Amino acid sequence: MRIKMLWSSCFLGALFLALSLRGPWGSAMADDGSRFDVSLHGVTHVLFPKEPRSPIAGCSYLTGKGSVENCAPSPVGDAQFSMLCSVFPLMLTGLALALGAGMVTYISPYRAKGTSAALAAGSLATVFAGSAIAQIAMPRALKVFDEIPLYIRGAAFTCVWISMVFLLFAAALSTTSTMLKHD
Repeated sequence: MRIKMLWSSCFLGALFLALSLRGPWGSAMADDGSRFDVSLHGVTHVLFPKEPRSPIAGCSYLTGKGSVENCAPSPVGDAQFSMLCSVFPLMLTGLALALGAGMVTYISPYRAKGTSAALAAGSLATVFAGSAIAQIAMPRALKVFDEIPLYIRGAAFTCVWISMVFLLFAAALSTTSTMLKHD
């Protein structure tokens, strides 16, 4: 039972973490009624948010593609922009560590308890650091948010916290099992 709980919590943490990489982490309403959604890789400008098929203009601040004016760094936020660009690789690293912890637990549940505990804890630490950096950097990193306030409350942001709960459970259970020498 403990082994199933371990690998399932690792894989569920990885699933919610993958969902957090895709969606918006926050949004900001402009004075003209349009909305800016920011994710870990870009900004989407929804021109008419109340219409179901509203035209959008998107850009990626990681690659510099799309309508670049929405992804331009803030003139006073060079450090925050660099921090924001580091969040996506941090989250990908956390996803790889979570998948690694789940695979190690699934393939070799009794011989690799320490490795599984270390991978789950590493994943949790990486994801927590990435989400903290994102919360600090997102509101100040991009020029578009100099004049309008960004509120971090998107569905993907909720998914990353759900992922951290699963990863915390996996890290705590595997560490406790290692300390108590459970088989």
